[in-house]
Amino acid sequence: MTEPSDQPEKPQETGGQVPPPQGPVPQHPSTDGSTPRADAPQNGAGTQQYPYGASQNPYAGAPSPYAPGVAGPAKRRKLSRGGLIGIIAGAVVLVMIVVTAAGIGISSAIRGAQGDPKSIVTDYFTALQDGDAKQALSYLDESISDKTLLTDDVLKASAKLGKISKVKLTSAKESGSTTTVTATFSVGSTPVTQEFTVYKAYKGGYSILSGGTVSLYPSMLDGVTVTVNGQEAKGDSWTVFPGAYQLALPKTLEESFSISGADDLVAAGDSYDLLSDVKVELNEAGVKQFRDAVTEAVNACIASTSLTAGCGLDIPATLSDGTAVADGTITRTLSADAQANLANLEPRETFVNPLQVYGDYIGSVKASSTSCTQNGATGGCDILFGPALGSPQVDFTSGTPVVRWD
Repeated sequence: MTEPSDQPEKPQETGGQVPPPQGPVPQHPSTDGSTPRADAPQNGAGTQQYPYGASQNPYAGAPSPYAPGVAGPAKRRKLSRGGLIGIIAGAVVLVMIVVTAAGIGISSAIRGAQGDPKSIVTDYFTALQDGDAKQALSYLDESISDKTLLTDDVLKASAKLGKISKVKLTSAKESGSTTTVTATFSVGSTPVTQEFTVYKAYKGGYSILSGGTVSLYPSMLDGVTVTVNGQEAKGDSWTVFPGAYQLALPKTLEESFSISGADDLVAAGDSYDLLSDVKVELNEAGVKQFRDAVTEAVNACIASTSLTAGCGLDIPATLSDGTAVADGTITRTLSADAQANLANLEPRETFVNPLQVYGDYIGSVKASSTSCTQNGATGGCDILFGPALGSPQVDFTSGTPVVRWD
């Protein structure tokens, strides 16, 4: 005779009814913590009847591993394709995050100056000391229209004149989005203090907004081609890196002119007036060339017998009193004062163009003619109130002095 099964009903699964197990099966609580089936056989004492006797109950004396309120072991299922893809994708994202974080660290290490305002100023000085103009410019956010003098060659020449050393950042004062970094350093033997305004860009990182370069104003050098550390400078203002600089003239002018006030130029800190005393002047050889050119021109004009002699000594064919003067009959002679002035002629300082050199007023010239006609009579005459030698101007622009007269 087959006894009724003490095993709780197994839920139906898709695909049909599962047949009940055969033979005696011991009663135990259901896996969901519910009470045993109501139709299971009970003994009189309320104890579950086991076919093998109480002593043979395999569950006697042991707590149920599936006590009410404790979930039983879930049924093991294979991981779906979607779940597997999700786990793989998550792992890839995690790897990417780790790599990205590592990349950020590497990038920060390379850029260096992104860390704080002092770092970028330090890196800027390192680039200057290395003679690396491109790297130095990469730290700047200044508005620079002319970068003619911001080159490696100019920087290297600067280092030969006076190396940048003893760099020390003394303070950093933050104000809003900017920080003022004060640096002390030396250019050669010259101590310098310079302020740098550093700001944090909206994309992150820091840039030097001002203080990274120095503007020079060669107001006394207008019209003169000048080289700065070997590089030709242009315009009415020059932009340079902090450092030592040497000015020079082209070979076509250096025989006649010299640059004064340009010894040991250190462009750093507050240097806006650095070139205020720098001038291009005639050197000793140039002064002689100036005098010789004027004297030669005067002698040629004085020797002329023509009405049109040059040097401002031209005489009209008809004088103010109606006297007619024949061309080719004129004699001119320097006055004693004019001779003395010509012999001691000095160039005047000019504030317009150093290559246009002026001299002082020379003096009067005596003039006469062997053929003067007045009221039908012809004879010799002195020409009174005639023109005089004024102030000569000698133009050295072409390299060869050219004399002109006011």
